[in-house]
Amino acid sequence: MKQFFATARMRVKESSTFGLVNLLGGYLLRAAGTLAMLMIWRQLADGSGDLGGMTLEQLTTFTLLTTILHPMLDVRTPISSWLHEGVLIGLYQRPMGVLEQLTAMTLGGWCTHFVLLSAPLALLTPLLGGFLAPRSAWFFLSLPLAVVQGFCVDFLFGCLIVRAANMSWQIECLRGALTGLLTGAVIPFALLPGKVGQLLSLSPLGTLAGASLSLYVGTGDPALLLPAQALWTALLLPLSLFLFHKSTERMMSYGG
Repeated sequence: MKQFFATARMRVKESSTFGLVNLLGGYLLRAAGTLAMLMIWRQLADGSGDLGGMTLEQLTTFTLLTTILHPMLDVRTPISSWLHEGVLIGLYQRPMGVLEQLTAMTLGGWCTHFVLLSAPLALLTPLLGGFLAPRSAWFFLSLPLAVVQGFCVDFLFGCLIVRAANMSWQIECLRGALTGLLTGAVIPFALLPGKVGQLLSLSPLGTLAGASLSLYVGTGDPALLLPAQALWTALLLPLSLFLFHKSTERMMSYGG
């Protein structure tokens, strides 16, 4: 564990390489996007729009929580960039396992997000019309499952990049398009038409963010969502480990 936390601390220091101004600029843009979404929900509510059975308070909390917990709901390890930059190959020369190093670096990278964006936004949540306490205690079980499942999905995309001869940019664009809609982090599944939202909420991507967020605001059914999360985690964890091991035989590194 000493090696793990030492690696995480290295990532925290790396996050500030380009200065605090650069970090704050990115987080301010993300906060501005969140506030824009809140304005859209408020306009819909004032115009008697269909909120999918959700209250304005629930929608506000949902959107704020998406930003506050963003790194945990859409896990992104450095695997895709490190494959292109030539860093990943060098990790095999270190005593700690490659996946453990990726995990430690990812967790260390979350620290700046939580300190510079999540904490201030959480303090402002009641003022913006949201609530801080989760409506379901099952959220505290759902979130760790979502994180583990998120790491599995990220490793699987890393394997896809290896199989596609390091087409990291194209695959990252594809992933961004898929996760933007199918995880339920941008638009709550309750707002989607018909049974589409219900089907997506039980899918392997839908349970990444949508399950935890809906349980937090009190619109999700834990009897359906938690078994789905547990099932996908149990399936994706051994699959991602197996495919990553097999992908090492094909791994290439461009070094820039």
